[in-house]
Amino acid sequence: MQKNPPPLCFAEPENPTKSMLHWIGWVEGPEDTPYAGGKFRLTIDFPTEFPFKPPTIHFITPIFHPNISEKGEICLDILHSQWSPAISIRALLMSLCSLLTDPNPDHGLNKDALKLYRTNQRKYNEAVRDWTKRYAMQDSN
Repeated sequence: MQKNPPPLCFAEPENPTKSMLHWIGWVEGPEDTPYAGGKFRLTIDFPTEFPFKPPTIHFITPIFHPNISEKGEICLDILHSQWSPAISIRALLMSLCSLLTDPNPDHGLNKDALKLYRTNQRKYNEAVRDWTKRYAMQDSN
C-alpha cells in the first residue's frame, strides 16, 4: 500500500502496536461525480481467517449512496459472494472509489438513495452534493 498507493484512497492499521486487524482509511470523492471534494472515512476490520475471508468495511462518514446503508454497510459483491484471497486492500479501496462513480442500481441498502438514483438523477445528484458538503468536507477531514 505505501509503496504503490492507490489514487483517491488510503488505509493503514489504526494502532499497529496493538492490532494489525483493525485499520482506518478514507476514499476521496472522484472528480466529475457529486462526491467530488469529499473525504469519506472508513474502518476496515480483518477476520483472523483473512485473506480467505473478506474484511468488513464500514463508512463512518455519512454518505448518500444506493449501495451504502445509513450505518455505513456496503453492498459490493467482492466483499461478499465474489470475495477472492487474491483481492488486495489496494484493489478493495479502488473498488470503493469506483462504486462512488458507478452505483449498482440492481442492489441497494439505502432505499431512498436507490429510488432517487433510479427515478430522478438530478435530485439524486443534489442530495449527494448536499450530504458530501455537510459531512465529508469538514475542516477536520
